[in-house]
Amino acid sequence: MRRKIVLTVLLCLATTAALAIGAAPALAASGCTCHTAVPPTGGAPAAHAPLVVGVDCTTCHVGWTVPHPTAVAPTLTATNAKAGGLDFSMHVKGALSIPWVPLGGIIVYVQMLRPDATEYTDVGQGTTTWRGFFEVEDVGDGTMRCISQGAAGSPVVLPSLSVAPVDLPTPTITFRLSGPKAGIVRLGQRVTATGRVRPLALAGQTVIIQYMGWRAGKTTEHALVKRTISATGTYSWTFKPHYRGAYIMHALVPRTAAYNHASAPTHYRFRVK
Repeated sequence: MRRKIVLTVLLCLATTAALAIGAAPALAASGCTCHTAVPPTGGAPAAHAPLVVGVDCTTCHVGWTVPHPTAVAPTLTATNAKAGGLDFSMHVKGALSIPWVPLGGIIVYVQMLRPDATEYTDVGQGTTTWRGFFEVEDVGDGTMRCISQGAAGSPVVLPSLSVAPVDLPTPTITFRLSGPKAGIVRLGQRVTATGRVRPLALAGQTVIIQYMGWRAGKTTEHALVKRTISATGTYSWTFKPHYRGAYIMHALVPRTAAYNHASAPTHYRFRVK
């Protein structure tokens, strides 16, 4: 009888202790014990979900030891913008630094949240230069974030997560080409590009019309023409091709501080004879 009483008391004490302390978070990868202490007595947060698919804690938490060394949190900036020139793909550019010191040779992962997705996916990675800059090409459209690895040293540099930019509204742009008949234009004949941009708040901003011509596999002419959006949201441009051959044209609205970039859904192809 006495043994049963003692066992009951021990079980009650164990249950009380478990309720007071709480359940311990799961072990981190690679045997890291940084996130195994029970809050609040341990003072450590629970392990976060994997931010970079396919890697463990030690990939990003470089130089981390127990007890924890002196550490510094870097600043990671990143922007997603059009490459420029005739390249209309989206590139990510950014920088990584601690106060007054750029961080070179650090891997930065780029992740994208697509418009129809609920989770971020990896779209590429780059390495910072000795000046702390990085660039990743052709990442596509969506809400972007970047994650940098840490670095061993004294102090240890912590991994960093860039702040995702505020989603900008995307305007709509139409594009129409008049002049070609059944896709044919006679040399010396003029063609006119017209279109409309909404919302009207973009009046005064720029529309870029790109055209390119080629013949026998060689480029004959190409240009990026800038036109101003009128108060009614329209734009137009008239030109005369100078060479025979095949041409392609389209239009886009560059990114502004308040609006995302947008391309007209129509690309016009025609031949000059």
